[in-house]
Amino acid sequence: MRRNKIYSWILGIMLMLGGFGCKAVKPYQRVYLNDPEMQMGSNSGKKFEEYVESIREGDTPAAGTKSSGGCGCN
Repeated sequence: MRRNKIYSWILGIMLMLGGFGCKAVKPYQRVYLNDPEMQMGSNSGKKFEEYVESIREGDTPAAGTKSSGGCGCN
């Protein structure tokens, strides 16, 4: 009997926490969800990310493009 009560509490807590994650998306917010950057496995921003890292780190990226001193300036 005690075990069933514990399982009921755990199930209830899990359902409550799961319900907090559900929310309707407004039409004007769908623009951001349809952005190519938001798609799983998207590499569209990878080149820009490598560029920023090469400036910040001061190393030559794997693409072999521009490198700088790492001061954060172009």
